[in-house]
Amino acid sequence: MIKLINQTRRKVRRMMLVLPLAVCLVVAPVLAQNEDSGSDLESSGSSVGLPLVYGAKVGLTSSGFYEGFSDGRQHTGSVTGFAVGGFATYSLLDFLSVSAELLYMQQGGTRVELKESVVDGSNIAITGNVKLHNIEFPVLLRAGLPTPIMGIRPQLIIGPSIGFNMAAVQSQDITYFVGDVAFDDERTGRAQFSRTASGSENVRSEYRSMQYGLNIGIGAEIPVESNSFFFDVRYRYGLNPINNGFDPNDLLRDATDIRSNSFMFSVGLTL
Repeated sequence: MIKLINQTRRKVRRMMLVLPLAVCLVVAPVLAQNEDSGSDLESSGSSVGLPLVYGAKVGLTSSGFYEGFSDGRQHTGSVTGFAVGGFATYSLLDFLSVSAELLYMQQGGTRVELKESVVDGSNIAITGNVKLHNIEFPVLLRAGLPTPIMGIRPQLIIGPSIGFNMAAVQSQDITYFVGDVAFDDERTGRAQFSRTASGSENVRSEYRSMQYGLNIGIGAEIPVESNSFFFDVRYRYGLNPINNGFDPNDLLRDATDIRSNSFMFSVGLTL
């Protein structure tokens, strides 16, 4: 537990080094505004149409482990999680803006592993739901229609993201097969039995700290009085493998080069 706390502290300190850069990316365009433009914006008293707006957002995620863009690996499945955080959006043009988000985002996937015990050579089957607890920082370009439709401006969303893995928890069922009969042998009458146990395990050491992604999706901005709602549906493609190395005891040989790809639906509100 003490080791996990120390690892978490180191990751938080690392994240704090990146946050000032994120703030600079969002705030720098504001400093370039001329004073006349700033005076007009202050007198308007409305956040709609402002070049820089802030807000909060929440969302649901569905993630899985993949080899690439959409090629699913054998023995895998998906997990459901959520995302919550804040955003800042700066309008470059009436229909073009850039936004920076800071999110707590759950990702991961399901893995089925067949291992060989290093103690007695017996087979062990593990079915695990892995949930990655990440701090995600996407920088997104939002291109909308020049003219809203019935007050709604559809948007195309694209941009990179960087994630910091804070924890990884695997909820799992472990089945131990005891005996000298292999899975692919014929029944020989020799005794074999199994025992299954359930539980959860901290598997943070099996996954990398830095996880990069590319986001693409669609959204919409809906002005409501002095605020705006943002609706996003986007796909996050994992750019780098997220697992640490190869497990020589994995009989399925399915432990290398896995990426966590995610769908996210989110709702945001300017403040």
